[in-house]
Amino acid sequence: MTHPPLPARLLATEEIDILESACTPRPRVVTRHDIELDVTALLKRGLTTTSAGGFFFIPYLLQLGASDLVASLGPPKTEGLPQERLALGLVFESIFGYTAGIRAVDTVSRADFGLLAGLPFLPSPSTQYRFLQSVPVQRALEFQTALGQRLVALGHVTPGHPINVDAHNIKMYSRKAMKQSFITQEDRYGKAVRTFYTQDQASKKPLIALAASSGTTVSQVTRRLATLTRALLEQDFLMVADKEW
Repeated sequence: MTHPPLPARLLATEEIDILESACTPRPRVVTRHDIELDVTALLKRGLTTTSAGGFFFIPYLLQLGASDLVASLGPPKTEGLPQERLALGLVFESIFGYTAGIRAVDTVSRADFGLLAGLPFLPSPSTQYRFLQSVPVQRALEFQTALGQRLVALGHVTPGHPINVDAHNIKMYSRKAMKQSFITQEDRYGKAVRTFYTQDQASKKPLIALAASSGTTVSQVTRRLATLTRALLEQDFLMVADKEW
């Protein structure tokens, strides 16, 4: 595909940290123009990857208009790394099993992960954290609602099926990285962040997710979760839950 020429205001530079093949961060100054040239050169040169299956998700993301939707998150950003590509990078990392937080990287070059998001390199965790910190919670909820409504409009989610609701506890990154010997027996299984979510039972697609403090109970969050899910589906629904509810 050919892209229209970028206006001069988009050629502003931004200094970020990227990960080299040895997974050590180093600074690099980039512009959006440089990114496009490097991605094109990398595609022409070719690469070996163990994550080629990720490229089959790209038509699905294009159908959803995911890139344009993510670009609306947070404050407008016209220089350096496009924030929609940073977000897609986080999505692909979660798909391919980086479960130890953002991010436990192995020692092989991960240029393929960057390329899946439209970048010629893999940004360091600090770059991704800056993106996450720039997104207000309200904008993230609006994004989930808009994405869910697109899933319904495209027929990927059919209103009328039961909706599952569940909760999970996630440990903080610092607690995950801490050696077990430094954690007392009482705190070893302590809660950190509670996540609540609804899921379409037929398609298994998640609809709305909320993050709360560890002491949040289901009675405190269920009404909010149900209201957001109903706004997405635009109709009443049957909610299925376990005995915690």
